[in-house]
Amino acid sequence: MCDTLGVLHDSNALFGKNSDRSPNEAQVTELYPAQIYDGGEVACTYRLIPQAKETLSVLLSRPVWMWGAEIGVNEAGVAIGNEAVFTNGKYGAPSLTGMDLLRLGLERAESAQRAVNVIIELLETYGQGGNCGFDHTFFYDNAFLIMDRNKLFVLETCNKSWVVKSYPRASISNRLSIGSDGERYGGGICDFAKTHSDPLYSYFSGSKQRKAASACALPSIHTERDMMRALRGHDTDVKNPFAQGSVSSCCMHFGGMVGDHTTASMVIRLDGGAPTVFLTGTSTPCVSLYKPYRFGNPVRLPATAPGGEAGVRYWREQEAFRRALVGKIVPAEFYAERDALEQSWMADVSQDNASMDELLTRALAEEAAFYAKYDPATFEQAPVKKAFVKNWKKKNATFAVGSAVQQKAQGPEKQA
Repeated sequence: MCDTLGVLHDSNALFGKNSDRSPNEAQVTELYPAQIYDGGEVACTYRLIPQAKETLSVLLSRPVWMWGAEIGVNEAGVAIGNEAVFTNGKYGAPSLTGMDLLRLGLERAESAQRAVNVIIELLETYGQGGNCGFDHTFFYDNAFLIMDRNKLFVLETCNKSWVVKSYPRASISNRLSIGSDGERYGGGICDFAKTHSDPLYSYFSGSKQRKAASACALPSIHTERDMMRALRGHDTDVKNPFAQGSVSSCCMHFGGMVGDHTTASMVIRLDGGAPTVFLTGTSTPCVSLYKPYRFGNPVRLPATAPGGEAGVRYWREQEAFRRALVGKIVPAEFYAERDALEQSWMADVSQDNASMDELLTRALAEEAAFYAKYDPATFEQAPVKKAFVKNWKKKNATFAVGSAVQQKAQGPEKQA
């Protein structure tokens, strides 16, 4: 379950995405350098495919056990977010996942238009499929929001069929949205959403409410702060997200009968130079801080180099604070200080790489000091239902350092 938003402006473009996954699934942000290859194959999550001759440098937000990514941007200023969509018919056998297609599109495309074509070519050649659930079985097809500084496309798929449409601004969620007004079709022109949607799963995903909320937010998104505000949004029926599950909120909170949890969030500014990325590196964006990172700078947490354990450790250590908020009322001064900190960082964002590296270093220090000031044990207790507490206790019982996260991180590579 996820939400992705994009807006084209005269002077820049803004991209934002929440990744909604199992609450216990760590997600890491990694910078992969550009590479030149002499043939060979690449091991994606479930299969091998021929490697490209060259790949671009990419910054990816990736579930630790998968090769592909939920969110990403490349050195050319192409950003992509993918969504699970629930379609009728049988899902494909294990092949390329939507997250694999996202990463391959970023590695191989210097423009949004080219990324659309790369994903379509791979989809038609290899198909899509495979279990994408961390601690439960979860199969789906995929939709993508693909953009650069000048173009924004929505690509929706059902098995090997697809449709593409361009927009000046758009948001996508866990449902097909393009009808007979698409610009390009693979598999025949039709009302794509009506023809291919599974209405039951689409309904229970809460995507109708989330897409409505993100679409309403689009006209008012002019700055990175506006995008963050949209990604932190909760359904109007949610009085306290730490006391009730909320599958219908853009900032998704686990705890109900269905639904996942927002495990990572990213906002990207595309203005023709190196992308400026604001990333949480943590779950639960409503209580997280978006740290500023200049693409291509030396990696510092929450961004890391591939293969290390620092990103997983950061995510899991930060998670302790968020789990302690369950069943509590977060005080207003917490949110006010969160906003003030981010505003101070944004005031110092520049085009200078050295200054941006210093800014990230400062942000990390101020983030640590910020969380040290607040002890969730002192927060007021909220009224909660027994089922909500029980659901979180089950998740917490399996959230042990050195258990499922690290073990499963090796799984897909061995299957490839």
